Amino acid sequence: SNLRGSVMAGARQAVLFAAVLLGAVVQGAHKDKPHYHSGILPKFKPGPPAGIGFKLTSEQQKALGAGENVLATIASRGGGGSCIAVLDIAAPKRIIWERITDYKRYPKMVNGCLRCDTYKVFNTPTKKKNWSRYVVSAVGIKKEYFVEHTYEPYKSCMTFCLDYSRQSDFDDSVGYWYVQDHPHEAGKCRVFYSCRLKLRGWVPGPVKTFLMKTAVKQATLWVAKESLAQKHKESGSRFAMPRFGKS
Repeated sequence: SNLRGSVMAGARQAVLFAAVLLGAVVQGAHKDKPHYHSGILPKFKPGPPAGIGFKLTSEQQKALGAGENVLATIASRGGGGSCIAVLDIAAPKRIIWERITDYKRYPKMVNGCLRCDTYKVFNTPTKKKNWSRYVVSAVGIKKEYFVEHTYEPYKSCMTFCLDYSRQSDFDDSVGYWYVQDHPHEAGKCRVFYSCRLKLRGWVPGPVKTFLMKTAVKQATLWVAKESLAQKHKESGSRFAMPRFGKS
C-alpha cells in the first residue's frame, strides 16, 4: 500500500488504540497539582538504538530496503518491553527534526491530537528542552497530559517523559526518537521511534501490545508524510506519495 493508504489505515487503527486506552484511564489531569509519582517506567537513554537495547537484524534491514515500516519489541528490565518502529525516509535530517520538534503543529500533523501547547522552554548549547500540554481525543473521549521533551541535536536524538510536576491522565509515559543518515543511500535517513505507556486503568496485555505497535507505526508514518511534503515544497517539485512495502 502507498503512504497515503498506510497513513489512513494507521489513523483508523490509532483511533481504536486511543479509544481502548483512553477509556481505561482514570480522569485526573491538573496543571497545579504534582503527578502521583516522579516516574515509574525506565527512561530511554539518548543516543543510537544500541544504547536502548535494539539492533536491526539482517531480515529487518532487508525489509527496510524493500520500503517496509519495520516493527519490533525491545525487552526492558523488570519485564515487559517497548515497541519500536523503524522507517527509511527520503529526506534530510534537518527537515525530519523540524517536523518532530514542531510541537505547535502537532494538531495538524498527528491524528487525534487536539492541542499541543508549550508552557516552558529551556535551551543549552547541547540540549533543547520543551514542556508541552497535550490534549488527545478518540471517539469523543478527551485526555490531557504534560510532557517534557529533551532534544539533543548533536546526538540526533530526542527522549521524552511526563512532566511529573503536573498531574497527567496517564500514569506514566516515556519515549524516544532517533534519526541517522542512511548507511548506504545519500539523501535518505533512518528514523527510529519507541515509547512505553503505563495506564491508571486496566487493559489486557495482548490488546495493549497490539494497539501500541499500531500507534508506534503510525508515528513514523506521519513524520514521513510531513517530511516528504516539506522536502518537495522546498524544492518546488510535485509531491508524489511513495510506496512503503507492507506498511
